[in-house]
Amino acid sequence: MPEDIIPSRMVGILGGMGPAATADFYGKLIKATPASRDQDHIRVAIWADPTVPDRSRALLEHGEDPTPWLERGVQHLMECGAEILVVPCNTIHSYLDSVIRDRDVEFISIIDAAVEAAVERDSPGSIGLLATDGILGTGLYQDSITDAGVQALLPSDNDQKVLMQIIYSVKAGKTGDTEREQTASLVEGLRCRGVGTVIAGCTEISVLLTQLNTDIRIIDPSWALAVKTIQRARSTLA
Repeated sequence: MPEDIIPSRMVGILGGMGPAATADFYGKLIKATPASRDQDHIRVAIWADPTVPDRSRALLEHGEDPTPWLERGVQHLMECGAEILVVPCNTIHSYLDSVIRDRDVEFISIIDAAVEAAVERDSPGSIGLLATDGILGTGLYQDSITDAGVQALLPSDNDQKVLMQIIYSVKAGKTGDTEREQTASLVEGLRCRGVGTVIAGCTEISVLLTQLNTDIRIIDPSWALAVKTIQRARSTLA
């Protein structure tokens, strides 16, 4: 390797869940990298498989188990030389423990990265959480927020239904004014309940955050994951 190239460990992105969220994450990974030329960026391999069964349906409606798809994806990434594994999909984290167990790869959780980002600058009394029915049902985000010493506040039942409709709209390629206005309304609803920080715990919602006009602090898990990924990729520690 030329002496002026900054070394990095190979990052494997297990994506396709959904495609827009994967592309959005890679764009953020590039943007978050301190770079003045191509050679300053980290090495990345992307496996994007949009045929992975619906994660929320698998968790809540006994739908098809996505584990075999995930195992194939991780195997392909490791064959490409991935030393760090990231997954820009929140809900799928329910399945990842068994998939990466006994594999020689460092895993960076998007959930842990988001919660760390939410509490690192201040100590909010509560954190609002926008996430899929599936990930909320697992309690992974709520547990991580509670472990950080903070209370998690969730949308009302009706707002949660609206949120799921927005998520599936984004998966269908709809990211227009209607979807953005609906997302802004959900954030405002949490703000009115006294929340000063909201985690957009679904990568489809993260896609809608651009130019969201609100005084509430929004944590984008994809951005938090990108920042942490760059730090770890540039680290010589395994």
